[in-house]
Amino acid sequence: MNLKNLSIKRKLMLITMLTSGVAVVLSSAGFLIYDLISFRHSLSQDLVTQADIIGYNSAAAMAFKDESAATVTLSALQAKEDIVLAVLYTRDGKIFAQYSHPNSPRPSVSLAAEARGYRFEGSYLEVFRDVTLNGEPVGTLFLQSDMRQWNSRAKRYATIFLSFVLISGFFALLVSSKLQKLISGPILHLEDTMRMVSATKSYEVRATKFYGDEIGRLIDGFNTMLAEIQQRDTALHHANDELKTRTLELEGEIVRRKEMQKELLNAKHAAEDANRAKSAFLANMSHELRTPLNAIIGYSEMLEEETHELGKVENVKDLQKIQGAGKHLLSLINDVLDLSKIEAGRMGLHLEAFDITQMIDEMVSTLHPAISKNANTIQVHLANDLGVMRADITKVRQILFNLLSNASKFTDHGTITLDVDKSTEEGKDWIKFRIADTGIGITAKQKANLFQEFTQADVSIARKYGGTGLGLAISYRYVRLMNGRISVESEPAHGSVFTVHIPSRVTADVTEAAQTDKAGGSPAGAAATKSDVDTVLVIDDDSTVRDLMSRFLTRLGFNVVAASSGEEGLRLARQVNPLVVTLDVIMPDCDGWAVLNKLKADPELSKIPVIMVTVVDNESMGFELGASHYLIKPVDRDRLAVLIEKHRAARSSAATDAEVLAPSIRRDPSSKKEKGRLKGTLPRTMN
Repeated sequence: MNLKNLSIKRKLMLITMLTSGVAVVLSSAGFLIYDLISFRHSLSQDLVTQADIIGYNSAAAMAFKDESAATVTLSALQAKEDIVLAVLYTRDGKIFAQYSHPNSPRPSVSLAAEARGYRFEGSYLEVFRDVTLNGEPVGTLFLQSDMRQWNSRAKRYATIFLSFVLISGFFALLVSSKLQKLISGPILHLEDTMRMVSATKSYEVRATKFYGDEIGRLIDGFNTMLAEIQQRDTALHHANDELKTRTLELEGEIVRRKEMQKELLNAKHAAEDANRAKSAFLANMSHELRTPLNAIIGYSEMLEEETHELGKVENVKDLQKIQGAGKHLLSLINDVLDLSKIEAGRMGLHLEAFDITQMIDEMVSTLHPAISKNANTIQVHLANDLGVMRADITKVRQILFNLLSNASKFTDHGTITLDVDKSTEEGKDWIKFRIADTGIGITAKQKANLFQEFTQADVSIARKYGGTGLGLAISYRYVRLMNGRISVESEPAHGSVFTVHIPSRVTADVTEAAQTDKAGGSPAGAAATKSDVDTVLVIDDDSTVRDLMSRFLTRLGFNVVAASSGEEGLRLARQVNPLVVTLDVIMPDCDGWAVLNKLKADPELSKIPVIMVTVVDNESMGFELGASHYLIKPVDRDRLAVLIEKHRAARSSAATDAEVLAPSIRRDPSSKKEKGRLKGTLPRTMN
């Protein structure tokens, strides 16, 4: 029962009864407790007095060692039914004589006299008194009473107490049921009036005032409120007539607004379709452009090596220019594709743990030629407690690469500073990257569009320094994707300072860290096999790619077997059991996903490592189907060589001692470290 929902009559009665009941209970309980405590003290004093009398009468018997006389003296206690035990102790603590009530269970006898006085032990009252003769102690008397008088008195008083409370409660109920009407009557009348007004919607009704107290003033206020509502109701009817007229006018306006909204919605859908078409076009164009670029970069690298071998050094620079132009064009294509993926919401995170210091060292080494180009120097300051960061290492590299490249490009004969520190904000650890330069700086107006795509500080800077304006835009979106923040401080001619905060442990709704770990683990083919450890199977429908891969891997001492289709690749895999399979995705009839699925479903082929080499940027799909690594065309040949060489070393070691070395290969931290370095392609965007 919810007391809050009781009627006011019952609440008033309940309050009255509770108040009177609490007063009666407290007063009666106080009286009862006082009487029982007083009676308990009286019992103790009475037992002490009896102990003094028995001790006095037993002194002579104990002095003359007359046990029978002492026993007779103790037997006189039969007249006291509440005394259940009496014991006389000698001075050395031995029992001299004792008595126990015949109608009571024999209680345990204390073995030694306790401190003189009385005590309540359980349901008994116990007394220890010294027995003296002419002032000399001859022993100790112990009496034990069962408290039956106190218990009987307590029960009797409890019955009286309950009866008194019930009778008082009954009279309180009668009185409260009569007196509550003084308060509930006017309130219930006010409630009835309110119900009548609500039911009839007639504001001419008034409540009757009974008294001049607060309830009377409440009724006056209620009547006044009804009068005001009556006036407002009359005014409302007039306003309602005017509103109907205005409503007709608004309906016409709404019809016109809906037509405009429909036109805007159609325009919005058209813009979304155009945006999707743009993203699809960019993705398709990037795909089509990467294929010939793969051949251009690959053949130029092969020609450069052959030219070095032939000693025609004068042609090397031309070939390097071809490579540089091809790689620059590739970076632009990759930037456009990344931007389209970000806008389409299809850019995911591949989370993994990596050493920050090692990543910075590799980054600075890679950028050293670009920094030295304008006679700049770089200063790197790393905190001692950086440790390991869990994030998308590829995107972190690219963010820093873009910022450091811009600093190098817009600074001449200056200093570039990279500070990396760790901080804690609101219980969360952050890694702070601070890139400062002494270059041309940025104006306040230029900052407004600094992180917009295809936008540079101004046209003159674009003409002088080049660039597409995508680097900072992509960096900004990568930082936001990892729940970080980026800011810039700059003044013209005084350089710029870019500060990037990224959580030390990045989290994402769809995390592919497990897939990343899978990719970086030891190759599945680490078990001993019967095939040649130098055989690599290349599956690609592009003859140019097959030729480039065959020539490159043959130079490294591998035996290359090429297949132009998925079915042929599966047949050759069963036939040669290769060390590694490189697999393209886009192939006629049976694409790379189907081939990878069949390879991992075949018990004889499932342990062969598969390296995806393709223009399709769907790394997560590859790892889900069981790929060991995922490389985007055009492929860095050195990285591919390191991956294959690692698998060859792993298989050779496993074949020599599978039981001892295979677990250590799978747990080799250097393989995970190398995986982290190889998985993330070199950051590629410069403004």
